[in-house]
Parts: sequence; structure tokens; C-alpha cells
Amino acid sequence: MFRYEEPLFEKKRLLRVDMLEQLRDYPRDYLKILYQGYSEGIVCGCQVSWNNAKLTISPGILRHGEKLYFMERPYTIDCRSEDKVRYLKVQFLAEVKENGKILGNTRILLDEAKPDMDCEMELCRFRLQEGARLRNTYENFEDYSTEYDTINSIYAPYAAKNESILNPVILDTFASESLRHGAHDPVDVNFALNILSGYGQVSAACVREYLYLKLRKEMNGNIDTYRGLLKVLSSHKSAGAEVHSGEQGKRSIMLF
Repeated sequence: MFRYEEPLFEKKRLLRVDMLEQLRDYPRDYLKILYQGYSEGIVCGCQVSWNNAKLTISPGILRHGEKLYFMERPYTIDCRSEDKVRYLKVQFLAEVKENGKILGNTRILLDEAKPDMDCEMELCRFRLQEGARLRNTYENFEDYSTEYDTINSIYAPYAAKNESILNPVILDTFASESLRHGAHDPVDVNFALNILSGYGQVSAACVREYLYLKLRKEMNGNIDTYRGLLKVLSSHKSAGAEVHSGEQGKRSIMLF
């Protein structure tokens, strides 16, 4: 049955062990239930920015091996221009038991090797040229895949029900541009509104079925998904441009 239990703190009353255990266990149990059935990936936070030859990763939560890993403070790592593709990733270390605790630790790495999917998770990749600045702002949906001097988070897995999804911010950008560039098909409109209503959170199955309806092609993985969405968005823009051109070509006749 469902119930709730809260420790009651009163003056001149001793703190019991079970009261302290409730305070300790509640956040852990709550999050464990909340993210039950979720895939591995970034749960929240972990935005990457660059300034003065340093990368900074904001606080966030990762899910790996059915465990939640927390980073409560920003983490900074040196990053100078090398004009080659580098990967910012998290390496999950073996659990350690000490002093009555189980510790799950990680290392944050920046190197040229692609992530090992068994024990590493990609946060982003980029190619920073000499004298350039690494940016994390984007002009439009297509700009997320710019090769040079741009943080690319397309490949980073984001935790979701059953299987990981594309960065919700990227999905949100697609939805906004799709509606603004003349998406009139009810399938397109419903899909875009569904993304926006969930702030970019939508199941991988939903995105996959949408792309199959639009392109008649199976899409698997983040990069396939991104390219498929880019193709759909390009068709929306082309259709919108044709409609706009046709409207400009019409002449008005005034009847007296």
C-alpha cells in the first residue's frame, strides 16, 4: 500500500537513528523510483562552455549502470586549440568499498579517442582552430553540426525512458523552426507541439516513427536522427519558400 512517513523534530526530544536514516534515504529512494526504466545518458545539466583556453562543465547528473552519478560543482579542464577532433567524455571507474560505503567515481577526459561505450560517455566533441573561440550558441538547427569551433553535442546520449535520445535542446530547436517555416501537415504540427510541450523531452520511439512516416526510412542513433530531422526541416523550408514566392507573384485587381 502507499503511505508516507516524516520524522518529527521537537524541542527536547532526542534524535533517533531511524529518523536520521529517513533523511538520508528519502532523496536516494525518490530518484531511484523516478528514473526507473530510464536509459543511460545525461539526466540533466552538464552544459559545456569554453573561455580562456578552458572548458567548463556545469553541475549535472548522469545515469550509468542503473546508478545516478552527481556532480555538484562546475568542473574545469584545460583546452587549447589543436585543430583536430577531440572528445570530451566521462570515464566510469570500478566501484570501491571503503568505510562502510560503496563509491562510484569517474574521470573527465579530453582526448582524440572516441568513447568506449562500455565504460565511457560522451559529453561533446569539437574541432578548435588556432586563434578561434569555441562557441556553444547556435544560429539555427543546422548550425549544431558545424564542424569547426563549435561544441557538438549531437552524439551525446540523453537519458530517457527505455532508450537514450538526442539532446532535448536540439529537438526543441527543430520543433520551433519546423513550425516557423510552414509545417502544415497535422503530423508535423503535432510532433513539434509534443516536443515543445515537454521542453524537448520526447521518446526515441516517437522520433523514430515520425521520421519513418516522413522519410520512409528507419533511423537509429543520434546522428541518423539528426540528419533525418534536418532533411525534414529542409523540405519544410523549401515548401514555405515556394508558397511565399507564389503569393508574391499574384496580382490584385480592384473592382469598381
